[in-house]
Amino acid sequence: MRILFVDDDPQQVATVAGVLREALDAEVRVVCTVEEAVALLHEWPADLVVTDIFIPLGASSRGTLGPRARRYEETVQHLGGLVLLDELDRVEPAPRVLAHTACTDFALIEVLGSRVYARVPKPAPVDVLLRAVLEALDLPSPQ
Repeated sequence: MRILFVDDDPQQVATVAGVLREALDAEVRVVCTVEEAVALLHEWPADLVVTDIFIPLGASSRGTLGPRARRYEETVQHLGGLVLLDELDRVEPAPRVLAHTACTDFALIEVLGSRVYARVPKPAPVDVLLRAVLEALDLPSPQ
């Protein structure tokens, strides 16, 4: 099982990543920009992507903006998670997506659409984020 965390504050997810590696024997990677995530996903298909919405695009944004990102084109540099979601529509096989974000803007959350399995408010306690990851992967909680 492969899990990718996309967060510009890797310390936020370090504990959960470690628990998932140990408890599930999962391959877990953590990247800080959309650019890193997209490059990795095309060579390392993930089963689950856990992403923030307020993440940087990276040094160079590639291609045109997809439908989610176009709605917020003026501020997309700060909404890299929308660009990532648009890119994930092109990744095969498509991973499940869990949004781990402090975003509370209803209109923006609505733009995430059905591509996002669930949204976990950030910062989530380790047990809450771990439970959300397990649910997104249809795995039972460890006893």
